[in-house]
Amino acid sequence: MAAHKLSSIKSMKLFVCLIGVTSFLLLIFCLYTTISTPEKEVAPLSLPNDGYQNVVSYELRRSQTVVPEKYNEHQVKARIIRDKIKRLVGSGNPNTATVPPSEHRNRTFPLNRNVQIHYHGTVAWYKPRPTHPSSDRLVARIYENNSVSFKPNDEPVINTAFYPKRRLYNTSESIVREHFNEIQNCGIGTVVLGWQPNFSEYLLRTIFRVAEQYDLKVAIEILDYADRTIESIRSNIKYFVDGFGKGPAGTTSTLSYYTVLSKKRDLPLFYIRKAYRITDPEWKRLLSRNGILTIRGAASYDAVLLAHISSKDHKSMVRRAGFDGFYTYLPSNGANYASTWKNWNQLKKFADSYRLLFVPTIGPGYYDRRKYHRNVNQNHGITNIKRYRSNGQYFDVGWRTSLKNNLQIITINSYNNWVDGTQIEAAIPVFGFRDYLPGPPEKYLDLTQAWVEEYIKYKLNNIKLNKKTELTLSCYDFINSTIC
Repeated sequence: MAAHKLSSIKSMKLFVCLIGVTSFLLLIFCLYTTISTPEKEVAPLSLPNDGYQNVVSYELRRSQTVVPEKYNEHQVKARIIRDKIKRLVGSGNPNTATVPPSEHRNRTFPLNRNVQIHYHGTVAWYKPRPTHPSSDRLVARIYENNSVSFKPNDEPVINTAFYPKRRLYNTSESIVREHFNEIQNCGIGTVVLGWQPNFSEYLLRTIFRVAEQYDLKVAIEILDYADRTIESIRSNIKYFVDGFGKGPAGTTSTLSYYTVLSKKRDLPLFYIRKAYRITDPEWKRLLSRNGILTIRGAASYDAVLLAHISSKDHKSMVRRAGFDGFYTYLPSNGANYASTWKNWNQLKKFADSYRLLFVPTIGPGYYDRRKYHRNVNQNHGITNIKRYRSNGQYFDVGWRTSLKNNLQIITINSYNNWVDGTQIEAAIPVFGFRDYLPGPPEKYLDLTQAWVEEYIKYKLNNIKLNKKTELTLSCYDFINSTIC
């Protein structure tokens, strides 16, 4: 009896082991088939024959959730330094590293006015001269003169973290031509020019003349200059509308105009940097229909005015003051409320509820030469705004976030703001400066071109997927020079 019981127990154990082994093998088989089986591809949609490739937008099929870039800052710094040392050691020239060949290609799709890029007429290549000499120069002068001179005659210091392929150029007509040729080749149709009253009149007219030759439009960003008032801003708008705007019916203008459906008019577009520095009652004098200095209604100087915001409170200011919308300008994700990617959906909902235009700003990164804490009152209200480019990944996530939110207009900061390190203009590896390696000098021009094309495909395919017609298009379906 005992022997029979022992045999039954052994049989039971053997049976359990057999089940366990079978389950394990079945699990391995399932994992293998899951990994090795290719994903079922979505059949591409056919697009209208208007210069676009006959493929569906890649981003429209993505199911990946957009999340802010995560990285360990110290690890990134260490990796960048190690890679740069390897490249410099392997190069024959101690000051330059090997530059990969460019993959820059000619544009194969139409220009898009709703993708805009910030442009600087001049670049401050050198830091302002110090009020006292550096320590080394100070010691030298003590030995040379037996005295100390604090005259600001030290050698100039380059004020940029990257080194341009065109060297430290002075903006001339030939330089503007090269810039605008690259901008239009990226597919960008509108240049946002930072302007203030002391801007060179000759350079301004040169920019407008060259922009016309390259079929670009120029939107004006009125900067926060000294003694800026509502009266002066109205005068600035009048200056551009009279000097560069549309004339008689049927004429065109290089100044950026948009067809505003709600007003049934074509109106010029203006950006106002740091609009929150002027009070709401003052803005109402300009932007209210009953304001003393109003530009609204049938006035000749009515325009689409977008206010620069940075904090959550600025949203209400925009609505109360009578602006047509707002933009974020700073491309540093997480630096303040407006520039934080995860807040853009909320900002878009706010804009929609009050019929405002929300224009986000993206950029390839932010890296300047400053190594000290900024004045909180002068630098967007924050101190930590540096963002690493991560070989283009930072720029990619910014673009994806914009596409996911299906926004009407996207601005890029910037083409040539070398001082803040937000430029997409070509940069070369030089000792002591940052660069785009392992990519070519034109890496961010190439990347921008690819994303502008993706933006257009995304919009067109969204229309096709939802089977929309001209009569059923929403405000966010327009892709060129039309807003609600």
